[in-house]
Amino acid sequence: MANSRADERTEEREYQPLSTAWTAMRQELLREPARAHVLFMRRPLGRPFVHLRSANIGSRPPNMGAQLLLGDAMGELDDPRFCADAVRFLVAALDAVNPAFAWMGVDGPATDDTNLDCVLGRRVRDSVREARKLLRGYSWTTVCPEELSVRLGGPGALAATGAFHRVVPLSAGGVVLQATETVAGYTDEAVRGVFEALHPVLPPGVPQFDPAHPELRYFPADASRFGG
Repeated sequence: MANSRADERTEEREYQPLSTAWTAMRQELLREPARAHVLFMRRPLGRPFVHLRSANIGSRPPNMGAQLLLGDAMGELDDPRFCADAVRFLVAALDAVNPAFAWMGVDGPATDDTNLDCVLGRRVRDSVREARKLLRGYSWTTVCPEELSVRLGGPGALAATGAFHRVVPLSAGGVVLQATETVAGYTDEAVRGVFEALHPVLPPGVPQFDPAHPELRYFPADASRFGG
């Protein structure tokens, strides 16, 4: 299943089935639509199995971003090889750009919002506009733009925090931060470690539980007042 939207004023365009409509979608992606959404599935033992619950690519210049919401019933979230391959895919997809933000995990909304947009009450358009000044959020794997990576000391300093299993600089700028070896290993302690490492560039405010998104993971502290 796949669809795209050229901008916020146009209707959504669907590509069904993707196996034969991929050429048309590829041409649309080359025109940099405002949003593209793809749902991947496979069929082990004859039963549908969702790989990604949601995959969004937003290209609101100059703040391109990506969100990959993994299915939490996949059965592979504790598989180091699968998780490494997922991160490798994200790195390959973003290596030629300096994305404003991207995340991959099981704990985000299937919308343009991030975990912090929801619990801090930030509007998406404000979050996107300020994405190179304040990191939009964080998850099991987070992509930090070069502008914020520099403020945090660069890839070496981020690796030295001990908060990340893997730190991968992108060729065009920015860095991919994998918190734990597997998605299943992204515990509350790991969430806190990521928050502590990134808090200097996170938006201010005290997170408030969002009943519409009880699955969201975040450390309940005001980043602007956090002292360790």
